[in-house]
Amino acid sequence: MQNHYTTLGIPELASQEEAKVAFKRLAVEYHPDKNPNNPVAEELFKQINEAYQVLSNPVTKESYDVTLRFAYSYSYYANQRPEEADQNFERYHSQRQKESKNTHIYSALVSLAFIAYMFLLINSMYSFVSGIYYYQALQSIKKENYKQAINQLSHSISYDNSFSTAYYLRAKLYSEHLSFPSAALKDYTKTIEHSLTQESDFYLKRGIAYSQINEKQNAITDFETALDLSKYEQKTAQKIASEYYNRLKEYELAIEIYTTLIQQDSTKMKYYEQRALAYSYIQNDKLAQQDFEKIIKKSENPTQKRNEIVEKLENQAKNYILALKNNFILVNENPTESRFHFTRSNLFFKLNNQEKGMSNLNLAILYNQGNKKWYAKRAKLLLDLEQLDKACKDWTTAKKLGNTEKHRILDFFCLDK
Repeated sequence: MQNHYTTLGIPELASQEEAKVAFKRLAVEYHPDKNPNNPVAEELFKQINEAYQVLSNPVTKESYDVTLRFAYSYSYYANQRPEEADQNFERYHSQRQKESKNTHIYSALVSLAFIAYMFLLINSMYSFVSGIYYYQALQSIKKENYKQAINQLSHSISYDNSFSTAYYLRAKLYSEHLSFPSAALKDYTKTIEHSLTQESDFYLKRGIAYSQINEKQNAITDFETALDLSKYEQKTAQKIASEYYNRLKEYELAIEIYTTLIQQDSTKMKYYEQRALAYSYIQNDKLAQQDFEKIIKKSENPTQKRNEIVEKLENQAKNYILALKNNFILVNENPTESRFHFTRSNLFFKLNNQEKGMSNLNLAILYNQGNKKWYAKRAKLLLDLEQLDKACKDWTTAKKLGNTEKHRILDFFCLDK
């Protein structure tokens, strides 16, 4: 039995007007036009519409409310008993006023015992059915049928809307397999609300969902909570630092976490490298270089490691100045290594220093005269400098070496028809 109030996100026995307001809000969010090619959103939209059709009609709503009451706890039933039940109780009470006190107490106890028994029976039945759907969802996940698993978890939750484990599992499916972070976010929130204990992983996963929809401040708040609950457990801290570094671009927060991790274990070179790259993003080249030198010193192949650092500085951090500094060390240590001259050439071109870029490209070709791509690149640069004869010479050489790249002008002027 699907809980239509839970589907619309409103309290049980809420008014028709509350149902209408909730339906309008959710219908806009999950409408197929706003979620093209998203079967999960389409299914949610159907459930929302079905719930509204029942709760917006006074006749069907009253019938549904009566049915729903039997699935709730005794405390809930006692505190929110409908008006008809109160009237019945008053009639029952007036009929028994003439009976003896002992008989009245006995009858009341019997009634309470019966209600308690019915509650336990119904509650056990609903919990049992909820557990069956949850087990079926686990089997669907093993078969990688994630959409079916989500439907089964939704049925499980409809029978037990405080089943935190089902919310958590459905949230993971939304986030990790269906790329639906907004739905995952709601389920992680439900998980936190209904869990008896607060776990760091709940806040970590919800923080990632916030990060995915670019709600930066909420993400940071959840990440801080996750760090506190985990007591800076390394796996959790690494994931949060990665989110700060890669998605949120909060490099200073990432640096704080990596610094703490280094204090916990100074032998992990990956922490130094990530901190160095974060430093390089905020142009703190001095501290970045200090970390890089520690990494290189511990490396089994310092030349290879420094070259990897140059590539990351060039392609990830876009810090061409610091990349040149490390490339200069490589060139000095390996003056005839053509690839280092080529990298240096690219860095100078990116810094708009055409003269030094061309000079280092010439050295790269001098030390490796069999690289067709380098000849082709120099040919196009020479063409831009209006040195057609030299450009044609390089373009012809590149073709002889096997270059298949097409260029309208160079092909026309340099190659025989």
